[in-house]
Amino acid sequence: QATVSGVDWERRELLIDDARPLAFDHLVIAAGAHTNTFDVPGADQAFPLYTLTDAVALRNHVLTRFEVADSEPSTVDDGGLTFVVVGGGPTGVEVAGALVELFDMVLRKDFHSLDVGRAQVVLIEMCDDLLAPFSPSSRRHARETLEQRGVDVRTGEVVERITPASMEMASGRIIPTHTVVWAAGIQASPLAWALGVATGAAGRVVVDAHLRIAGRDDAYAIGDVAEIPVGDGALPQLAQVAIQSGRHAARQIRRAVGGQPLVPFRYRDKGTMATIGRRAAVAELPIGIKLRGTPAWLAWLGLHIVYLAGFRNRFSVFLNWAWNYVTWDRGPRLILERTDKRVGARQRPELR
Repeated sequence: QATVSGVDWERRELLIDDARPLAFDHLVIAAGAHTNTFDVPGADQAFPLYTLTDAVALRNHVLTRFEVADSEPSTVDDGGLTFVVVGGGPTGVEVAGALVELFDMVLRKDFHSLDVGRAQVVLIEMCDDLLAPFSPSSRRHARETLEQRGVDVRTGEVVERITPASMEMASGRIIPTHTVVWAAGIQASPLAWALGVATGAAGRVVVDAHLRIAGRDDAYAIGDVAEIPVGDGALPQLAQVAIQSGRHAARQIRRAVGGQPLVPFRYRDKGTMATIGRRAAVAELPIGIKLRGTPAWLAWLGLHIVYLAGFRNRFSVFLNWAWNYVTWDRGPRLILERTDKRVGARQRPELR
């Protein structure tokens, strides 16, 4: 592993901390993104959820809250089992749905002396509805499904402040809680500003139609770190944008090495999906087909299996999901390690 601190464009060298510079002929910046807290006071108390490490840290914390509530039931009255998810996009919707399933179908069996029904999941969204990129019917279905499963959905709410024991809203409401999951947005990796090149919205590196960094013929930016132009705006920070732009950048370098002209990047929208929970999802395909419920959920599962690398991985994940579906088994509920991977621990993420 290495930590990149910048680029010497004149010498065409990548600057690396505690190591010699690395010379390059062609450079691809694919540093991704990290949590954007929008300068909300106390947001460093929240848990991000964009990496496996984030998920493990949140899992440990959730199990710890239940252990504490089991030994000290009075903590439930102080928000000990109130879990707030900020952000009503696909990530926030999926997290909220997964939490209520975990509480109702798994942890209820583990904590016999605890009234698990008192655990509460609150989903906060600043806009008037969830899943903004989706059609009104899909948004409505997602909200209704979450509410039917016990999620307290609150739209049109703006987070004013987060403290270790509560969340304060701009409306004046205060939610007692010791757990906030931040899924309200991302911004480009800090490596973007360390490059010394033009950046746009959310700190993303400005690129041209060929994915080249503005003013450079030997460097490209792809995925979440890049502001890829489309029409009068830019493409969203989505996985399929990252996949397609990565493949196109590789082809561009091959063309440049072979002395062939570059080809503008054209994004192909393959549809949008969001899972809500077991047998619940929404999917909208570019040909106008809209799926809801079990069909959309199966499509979501199938797509994720297809994009895994290698048949062995696909088969293993399929068997694991099938077993989980039949048994509701989520593996041993062990607190693996005492970690603190909240947003505050990432105020200056490594420039990788």
